[in-house]
This record gives sequence, structure tokens and C-alpha cells, in this order.
Amino acid sequence: MTKKKRASRAGTISAADWVAASRKRLIAEGISSVKVEPLARELGVTPGSFYWHFKNRQSLHRALLRDWLNSNVKPFFSTFELAEKSPREQYLALAYVWVLSPDFNPGLDVAIREWSKTSSLVGRIMRRVDVSRIGLYQGIFEDFGHEPIAALVRARMMYYHQIGYYTMKVEEDLASRLMHLPHYAAAMSGDTWLLDCTKPEEVRAALTGFRHRVNVGAVQACRKAP
Repeated sequence: MTKKKRASRAGTISAADWVAASRKRLIAEGISSVKVEPLARELGVTPGSFYWHFKNRQSLHRALLRDWLNSNVKPFFSTFELAEKSPREQYLALAYVWVLSPDFNPGLDVAIREWSKTSSLVGRIMRRVDVSRIGLYQGIFEDFGHEPIAALVRARMMYYHQIGYYTMKVEEDLASRLMHLPHYAAAMSGDTWLLDCTKPEEVRAALTGFRHRVNVGAVQACRKAP
């Protein structure tokens, strides 16, 4: 692409395009790869056009953090709020985010965690997010009837399991993962209600239907699944 063509294309590239390209590089190669010149080449624009949208590379990094907070952190809390106020439904809501949500990007979560090892700012934000997510689970397990310290331990086990699942890049097809989920739910919560789901599509129905049910347990949702 000629310099003239790159200059003309620059007007069609938005800040969101720079963030999207940066996200791909962050996930694939880490934060050290998020640099202006290679990003400009990928986008087919001149490096100077970067400064139409961002003051410097640090401002792009901050935009990446906001992107992660919106796509990978906010859904946990917004989805949790949509669920009925019962521990079963709230547990299903969080499971939906981890397993089926189109918003949550596991690779981005892993990449941000790696970045947090070299950035004190990202590290502080990551720790706050971890504490907040674990807090959601602790509240759920307390509502299942566990004492606060037992609920905290279960919450940590649940959360560390999910983080480890993606960090280790476990190879498992979706149907298998869905079939394992009721057993994880029973082990973590002490409640066996989800074991009535015996098919992947029944588990999927329980996860995706949480926001539509009013005082209806997941067992009934499983039984109604095709």
C-alpha cells in the first residue's frame, strides 16, 4: 500500500479499530507487541494517524484496559444482577458468562493477567477484579447455606478453577464441558439440583434461561429442554 493510500485510509480508521487490533496483538504476543508502527502496518495507515486518536502508547494501553473491563469484567456483574435472587439462579448466571457468553473473551483475560505481572497499575486492577469476582461467589455460597469462611474457600476454589481452566488451555469440546458443569456445581455448592440435567442441551437451556425464569428452578428448566 502506498503512502498516499495509507494517508487516505487513515480517515476511515477509528480509535475502536486501533483497540481491536491491539487486543489481537495482546492476546497473541503480549503487551510488548502492542506498538504503534506494527499496528499501523496491520491497519494500512501511517503511524502518524495513531495520534489522531491517542496521545501516546500509554493512552492506548489504558483504552485496552477499559476494553477488558467492559468485555470481561462488567458482564459478570450485569448478568448477576439480571438473575433471580436465588443462589441457584445466580450460580447459573455466572456459569453462563464463563462458558457461553459472547462478550467474555478467555484469551483476553489470560493476556491481561500476564500483563499484570509487569505493570503495577494493571496488577492492582487485576487484584481488585479478582476480589470482586470471588466476592460474588462467596455471597452465592453463603446463600446456599455455608458459613462465611467455608463460602470463601468454596468461592476461591471455584474461581481458581475457572482461571486455571483457561490459563492451562484445557482442550475440551463444549458438549463435554456442559456435561461436567452439573458435577462442578454439586461439588462447589453442595446442592445437586443441576444433576437432573443429563444432556448438553439441557445444561445449555439451564444456563441461557436463567434470565427468563421467575421462581423456577433449573431442574424444571432441564426437564423442559428438548
